[in-house]
Amino acid sequence: MTVSRYLRARTKALLAVSLATVAMAAAVAPGAAQDPVSGGTLTMARTADIFTFDPYNTQDDYSIFTELQVYDRLVKLAADGRSVEPELATSWDIAPDGLTATFVLRPDVKFSDGTPLTADDVVFSLTRAIDQTGSWGFLFSPVTSVEKVDDSTIKLTMSEPFAPLELALSTFAASIYSKANFEQAGDAAGERPLGTGAFMLDRWDKGTQVVLKKNPYYWQAGKPYLDGVTFSVVGDDNTRVLQLMGDQVDAIDFVPPNQIEQVTGSGAQLQKIDGTAVGWMTLNEAIKPLDEAAVRCALAYAVDREAIAKNVYFGNAAAAKSIIPSSTAYYDPDTGPITYDLDKARELLATSSVPNGFDLEIHVPTGDSTRLAIAQIWGAALKELGVNLKITQVEATTAQELYNTEKYSVRISAWTNDTPDPDEMMGAGLDYNVQNALHTGYRSEAVRDLVLQGRAELDPAKRQVIYTQIQKQVNQDCPFIYTVEVPRLYATTAKVQGFMPNAQGKYSFEDVWKQP
Repeated sequence: MTVSRYLRARTKALLAVSLATVAMAAAVAPGAAQDPVSGGTLTMARTADIFTFDPYNTQDDYSIFTELQVYDRLVKLAADGRSVEPELATSWDIAPDGLTATFVLRPDVKFSDGTPLTADDVVFSLTRAIDQTGSWGFLFSPVTSVEKVDDSTIKLTMSEPFAPLELALSTFAASIYSKANFEQAGDAAGERPLGTGAFMLDRWDKGTQVVLKKNPYYWQAGKPYLDGVTFSVVGDDNTRVLQLMGDQVDAIDFVPPNQIEQVTGSGAQLQKIDGTAVGWMTLNEAIKPLDEAAVRCALAYAVDREAIAKNVYFGNAAAAKSIIPSSTAYYDPDTGPITYDLDKARELLATSSVPNGFDLEIHVPTGDSTRLAIAQIWGAALKELGVNLKITQVEATTAQELYNTEKYSVRISAWTNDTPDPDEMMGAGLDYNVQNALHTGYRSEAVRDLVLQGRAELDPAKRQVIYTQIQKQVNQDCPFIYTVEVPRLYATTAKVQGFMPNAQGKYSFEDVWKQP
C-alpha cells in the first residue's frame, strides 16, 4: 500500500483509540482455530426492518448493516479499530498538500450478476456520495470531484486538506454499486441493489424479512462460507431471546441487558462491544418549548444516568459525559458534563417559558424493554419538575419513520460512529444543513463553524482544542440529551463461528460459518 509519510503520521496521531473494544470482541469470538465449513443459511432476528438499499438516502442502522453485506467500499476499517485497509482499492496515495488522493482498483472484481466492476462505477457511486444534498454528503464535503484517471485508477480532489478522508471512505455512505443497474432501476434503485459484496438480495418481504443469498462472483476466493443470510424482524425483546435459545434463529441484536445471564447460561455466545455508542434522547426543537435551551438542559439534568447504568444495563454501561462515545478521537469528559441534578433542572426551568412544567410525549418501540425502562426512570424524575412524560409505544419501524419525518417530540436512541473520528457525529448532529441536525432543528452558527474547522484541521493538537470547545458548547445548548455509554450486545448460538463485530459495532458475514 502506498501511503504518504504525512498520512501515516496523521493517522497515528489522530486516532489514538482504545483497543479494549476489539480485545473484548476477539475474546468472545468463536471458532478461530477451526476450519470453516461451507453451506447453510444464517438467520438473524433484528428489532426492525430496513428502509432502503440506497446509501445516498439511508438514515437507519438496519439499512446500513444490510448494505454492508451487499456492497464493498474502496477501503474498510481495520481490525485495530483506528486505521483502514484495502477492500476494492489495493493501494492509494494522498498528495503531500492533502488536496488530491488517487486509488488503484482491485482487478477482476465482478458484481453479483457477473458484470465487471469498472472505474466508471466507482466514479458514479462516489460522485453521488459527495453530493451535498444527500443524507451523508457532509462526510465528504471537502471533496469537490471524483475522476477516472484510467481503467484502474480514480482520483479525488479536495478544496482543502481533509483529515478523516480515508475513514469517511470506509463508511457505508461510500459504498460502490453498479452504475448501469442504478440508472436502469431509477426510482426503484433502493430496492434493487447490485454490488460486489459477499451477498446479494434474494427478496425483501417488507416488514417481515430481508433474504440475502451468496454472491457467486465474490472476489474473495472461497467466501462467503454461508449460502445466505436472512434478517427477520422481531421487535419484542423476549421473543428474540426465546427464538435464539430455541435455535429458531442463529443470532440476535440488542440483547436485553437483564437477560444476558439467561442467554449465556443457555450456551449462546455473547458479543459485547463497549465504548462506541452513546445513548441519546433526541429532541425536536420544532415542538415548543423544546426550542428553548433552558428547557432542554433542564430535561437533561433530570436524567439519572447512574440509575440507568445500574438498573437498566445491570452494570454493563457507564454514565455518559459527552455526546460522542469515549472511544472516539478527541473525546473530552471534562467539558462541563451534565449530571443528575434536579435542583439545577428547577433553576433552568424557572428561567423558561414553562417554569411550572408542561406535557411531553416520547416514542418507545413496542417490545423494547430497555428503552421503556429508561423512559420510565426519566419520567419519574421529570414528574418532580412538573413535567408530565407521556410514553407512547409504537412499532420500531414506525418509530424510525416518525423520527425521519420529524413527527416526534422526543426519541430514545443511540449514536454509534461508523469511524473512530468525531467528524461524522459532529457533522450529522450539529450542522443544521445536514438532515436538519439529525432531525432536531438545532441551529448554531458558532458550533457549525467549529465543525467545519475540525474537519479541515490536520494538526491533532489543534483538532483537540476545536472538539473540546464543541463539547463544552453542546453541554450549554443541550441539542441532545446523552444518557449512558451503551454497549452493543449481540448473541449467537454455539454453532455460529467467526461472527465478530468491528470496533464500531458494525458486522458483516463473509467470514462467518455454521457448524453442521
